[in-house]
Amino acid sequence: MEEADRAPTYNLRAVIRETGIRPDTLRAWERRYGLPRPHRTRGGHRLYSRRDIEIIRWLMAREAEGMRIGQAVALWRALEAEGQDPLRVRPVRSTRDQLAALRAAWIEACLRFDEKEADRIMGEAFALYPVEQVCHEIIEAGLGEIGERWYRGKATAQQEHFASALAMRRLNALIAATPPSVRPQRILIGCPPEESHALPALLLTLLLRRRGWEVIYLGPDLPLLRLEEALIAIRPHLVIMLAQMLPTAAALADAAEIVAQKGIPLGYGGRIFQRPGLGDAIPGAFLGTTWEEAVSRAEALVALGRPIPPLAPLPEAFRRALQAYRAARPQLELEIWQACGTIQALLESLDLGPMTPLRIMEAALRLGRPEAVAEEWRWAAGLLRHHGGSVSPLAELTRAYAGALRRLLSREPAVIQLAEVLEACLTSLEGSECGSDTPSS
Repeated sequence: MEEADRAPTYNLRAVIRETGIRPDTLRAWERRYGLPRPHRTRGGHRLYSRRDIEIIRWLMAREAEGMRIGQAVALWRALEAEGQDPLRVRPVRSTRDQLAALRAAWIEACLRFDEKEADRIMGEAFALYPVEQVCHEIIEAGLGEIGERWYRGKATAQQEHFASALAMRRLNALIAATPPSVRPQRILIGCPPEESHALPALLLTLLLRRRGWEVIYLGPDLPLLRLEEALIAIRPHLVIMLAQMLPTAAALADAAEIVAQKGIPLGYGGRIFQRPGLGDAIPGAFLGTTWEEAVSRAEALVALGRPIPPLAPLPEAFRRALQAYRAARPQLELEIWQACGTIQALLESLDLGPMTPLRIMEAALRLGRPEAVAEEWRWAAGLLRHHGGSVSPLAELTRAYAGALRRLLSREPAVIQLAEVLEACLTSLEGSECGSDTPSS
């Protein structure tokens, strides 16, 4: 901008006429944010430059796009800190566009392992938008996109772990900065055994702390051993557990029974429970599919103050089948290794943690949902296609599992149901029509 454009020339009346801004609004901006900074005459009157007028128009344009004035000023400061003239930078059209642009830039920085740039982008986002919005639109959605890229073979596990580590570091810093709790009740949050996806639990911890709750966060992979002792020591008014995978959802069901025996209400959630009916056998309340629902329902559970019975207790046939399955599991595992050990090793090489066929089938019985296995098989088929190119090894393994279940556990109707689901999956695999590629872990 030319030097003449910075000369103090216009009085307040001229500025109001050119911009349409209210005088009290302009004075408030100058007082609170120091933007713009008009020249003062010896008599104390304000004189504005052409640049000052353009600054006012720029701020008003950002407000019209949906930004609060504080966010607009923060954006101006951030652009200046980068050595850019905000008046020469192409303005963002909307809050959604800006968040999408920040998310895309953060993802690309993470994929390049550029920690400094990723932190800078995240800092800019938190300067411009509310914490809850950044957590949802950039952290959660960004990690979801990176996870999808990993599933489809477009990103590595190392890139995904790097991004998760940066996000969790930021969330931990935000949690540390929250003010002391103002409510007398205490909430315990953790993840069941072998659940390594800690970020959703950490995010919910942050959201509840920002609402004034005292939250004890116990982290991922919480062992059931001595859980009862921890409940006695912490004395929570509510326990929240989040699971993202079928096997860890089953582990959550075991933990929920321990919590219910202590007379404490439990809220549960996670991506896996978005499947209808999967949590019906869990003594607790589903927290919903959005963060707003989770916070609201958690607060309602604290007020309720008593355990929630399961919607549909696990039928005795499934309890019996689960016990028989666990007893037969060593023999089942031996038969599979003898029949197709190389294929089993191939699946294990993908490093899927608890997402192994044996654990998936056991979890389906524990939750009383044999049909849940089909979704996991579809997910595994998609993963093999994206990373290995063929589902024939999974088809061979599926045939072996279905046959072994029928031979070893033929007296258990629930297990035979499970074998029938596997046989239906086998038909789809052999027809190369295994369906959805939606990630499950």
